[in-house]
Amino acid sequence: MPIFVFPFILALVVAAFARPAAAQTMDFDCPNSGTVFTYDSGTKVVARGRDGMDCTMEVQGGKPSKVRALLIDNPSADGGDTSAFIAALRPERLWPLQIGKKIEADYSAGGRKWHYVLTVARYERRTGPGDAMIDTFVIEMNEQGDKGERAISRWWISPADKFAIRFDYSDGAGRANRAVVTSVTR
Repeated sequence: MPIFVFPFILALVVAAFARPAAAQTMDFDCPNSGTVFTYDSGTKVVARGRDGMDCTMEVQGGKPSKVRALLIDNPSADGGDTSAFIAALRPERLWPLQIGKKIEADYSAGGRKWHYVLTVARYERRTGPGDAMIDTFVIEMNEQGDKGERAISRWWISPADKFAIRFDYSDGAGRANRAVVTSVTR
């Protein structure tokens, strides 16, 4: 066998073993009831069950909420009703998660219009709760306002935890926010 063929065969073997991660999918599920997620802010959220495509959650010592498709809280973190936003986006259409899957939606409120593109961007190993290396699906949501506004949100969904173990947001005006799960107690 010519020497130049060996690197080519080695590359094919490596590619064959690397491909399954890119082709993986994740079916929708909620964390087991009673699972506690602690964020870097100290906030603790307890899983309470499942209602269709909503995971019922409760901020420890606070009010219950539902998380549609592991992505959008209702009520939102500021207490606002996100029902109309969820109905417009229908984030449950991303499930089952698969790299490259994309949905688009438009939302209007208060005389303003926004366009959203949600994509299952990639499958990524990253540091998760307890500093363990975990597998995640990265969901990206690009938001475009009718007056040129732009924002991006990202969720790192852990198949093992059935929850977003990291979230971050930034916009064209320089605002940014993030939330990182530092521990999971089952």
